[in-house]
Amino acid sequence: MATDEQALRRLARSSGLTPADVRRYLELEAIDVRRERSGPALVVTLRRVRRVRRDLGLSLDAAAIVVRLVERIEELQETRRRPVIARIVEDATPEGWV
Repeated sequence: MATDEQALRRLARSSGLTPADVRRYLELEAIDVRRERSGPALVVTLRRVRRVRRDLGLSLDAAAIVVRLVERIEELQETRRRPVIARIVEDATPEGWV
């Protein structure tokens, strides 16, 4: 358990949130730990929460919802962009190159 507590403190220090806020954010499952396995990805998400709370004056719970929605929108935009990029590459590749 000490290792988990140390990791929690490191995340809090890196993100600018308190350990209690990070713990609450994890309890809300606002971070998809399976998707964000790396420490840097977690820190980026937690920093977003801090900015949303500060800039919009939201509670931690509300900031968690906003950040999850923004991240989901970004995922959908990326998914939508991939086929377009693939088509551009296909159209630009002369037959016989592949």
